[in-house]
Amino acid sequence: MAQRLRAFLAMATGSDLEWWDTASGDTYVVSGDGGAWYEWGFTDTATEDITTAEEEAPDASYAEDKNLLYRVRGPGEDSYYSNAPADMILSSSWTVPESYNFLLTFQNGTVTITKDGEPVDVYGDGFFTEDSLWDVPGYENFTAGEDVAGVTVYMAIRQEPVPYLQLKSDGVSRSYNDFYGLYQRIREMQGFYLLRAVLCAAGAVCLIAAHFLRADRRRAEKKLAALTRRVPGEIWWLAAALAVLSMVFFTGYSGLSPYGGGFSPFELWYYGWMGSSLTDVLRLLALLPANAPALLALVWALWLRHITRKNTQPDQRWSLLGALSVRAKKYPFQRSLSRWNRLALVLICLPAAFWLLVLTRILGISAYDDLFWFTFLPLLLPAAVLCWILRKNAALARDIGLLADQVTAIRDGDLETPLNLPADADLHQTAEQLNDIQAGLHRALAEQTRSERMKVELISNVSHDLKTPLTSVLSYAELLRQEPLEGAAADYARIIDEKAHRLAVMVQDVFEVSKAASGQLPVHLERLDFAKLLRQTLADLEGPISRSGLTFRVDLPEAPVMITADGRRLYRVFQNLIDNALKYALAGSRVYLSLKTGAGRAEASLRNTSREELPDGVDLTARFVRGDASRTDGGSGLGLSIASSFTEACGGDFHVETLADLFTAVVSFPLAEAS
Repeated sequence: MAQRLRAFLAMATGSDLEWWDTASGDTYVVSGDGGAWYEWGFTDTATEDITTAEEEAPDASYAEDKNLLYRVRGPGEDSYYSNAPADMILSSSWTVPESYNFLLTFQNGTVTITKDGEPVDVYGDGFFTEDSLWDVPGYENFTAGEDVAGVTVYMAIRQEPVPYLQLKSDGVSRSYNDFYGLYQRIREMQGFYLLRAVLCAAGAVCLIAAHFLRADRRRAEKKLAALTRRVPGEIWWLAAALAVLSMVFFTGYSGLSPYGGGFSPFELWYYGWMGSSLTDVLRLLALLPANAPALLALVWALWLRHITRKNTQPDQRWSLLGALSVRAKKYPFQRSLSRWNRLALVLICLPAAFWLLVLTRILGISAYDDLFWFTFLPLLLPAAVLCWILRKNAALARDIGLLADQVTAIRDGDLETPLNLPADADLHQTAEQLNDIQAGLHRALAEQTRSERMKVELISNVSHDLKTPLTSVLSYAELLRQEPLEGAAADYARIIDEKAHRLAVMVQDVFEVSKAASGQLPVHLERLDFAKLLRQTLADLEGPISRSGLTFRVDLPEAPVMITADGRRLYRVFQNLIDNALKYALAGSRVYLSLKTGAGRAEASLRNTSREELPDGVDLTARFVRGDASRTDGGSGLGLSIASSFTEACGGDFHVETLADLFTAVVSFPLAEAS
């Protein structure tokens, strides 16, 4: 309405109106040399309707658009223009015709407006600002000026504009629909906002439903993620970025643009059509979501990325950058596959870059051409092939790495955790075969453990059952030796007593070994001096040592070496070791016993040269294993087994080393903390 008023004032003065900055403010003035807004090209002084000057007046469409009825009276008597019916009286009391509800009157330099029979406040506080609704003269700081102050303008607007057409003599139909087009644009904007409001309400309803049906929603998201996890994560970010770029560089709903037309937010900013004020920035941002397809693509891309990541295990996620990464790979073959992926990416990207160069430089196609986006179609196939290759290689490298990790785990003793690869993985069958091997080893180990446990239980039970009759045999053998026997009878009684005592020792050894193997051996841990315990053991065995003909070289520290162990059990360990040396050492050789400390541990070692050749590949600490394969030495094969079991029960380490005929037994304990 303000623009039409400006045009009518120019019509009444026969010239153009321009802005003129005066000391008192903005003022409408008349320019006689033709301005930038309206140039009528005639100075008709007749009172005939303006439509008679259609050929000369470029804006004669004003007269044909009956959505706006006007009467304009200039300062002179001959300056009169109108498209209203002739029987209408020109006066301030002009009655608004039926179906017209808006009347604007410019008279004496001021504007009055009536809408639906009610006056409209035009000037507010009387000062014109950028936020003023009506851009018309009559404010204290925005006057009409002397040239137009005497002009009278009446304008009546139809409540609901309709289209106006006129058929010309050349058969061409011409439309006069300025107000109707504006009306349609406003209705489209209303429809646009109404649709967005409905969509927002529908979205709120969906969010509420998703909250109450979250169990079903999660199941649906998992099913959808099973499909979308095949897509690289970067694809979703690329789709989101393209959607944002589309909202910035391409037109959404042009009705939201303050300049009409199909201008994108970027064009409005680039050409300076919107300022840098906060209001302009907010209006510019409001244009972004107007591109509904791009906004929908953005929301879907981000949501699919979210549910895919949420419902996919970290080891099952894959990305193009991850497939190309070399440092992140654990095994050499994985790094090799990553290098091949990089080569494939280069081989695909180089032709794509050359293709874009041909389009933009040689063919002259720009991003704003409609054909530009169709030229990307030839690139879709190699891009899809590239994604497929990268995905297959990344999945293969991942699965081979998992297989290698599983082999390492089995080697380290993990026989219970199977390897689960996706059913569509190339190495799924190999993984299942490896799981079968793992399960077979687990069953074999369980069977061996069960057999060992049964053996230990059998030995323990037999040993316990032998104690009662053996006690009776020992008692009667002792009584028999007290009888006055002579000759062979006395020898027989002595042999029976010796063998019964040897059998009693063997039964006790078997019983203790079985308890130690089953974890039922009672121990009493206490702080003790390791060196003192070794000296006591040597002193108690001084008799057998002196009769053996062996020479003992002892290297024990004078200072106390404190450890935590069961003194009685540890005494038995070194008793067995020394007894083993007395039985099997080479006659006349030397036996070395030493105690060293270092790295927070105390280590005692006993070395001797074996009388018999030591077997290779035999665990001498196993039960009933002896270095003398002929078994004529009278030993039970339990001495080293008892030493190993008792040491471990006390919290120490025991191992045996053999080098040719050199036998070494090592017992080590952590040093006890100072009290």
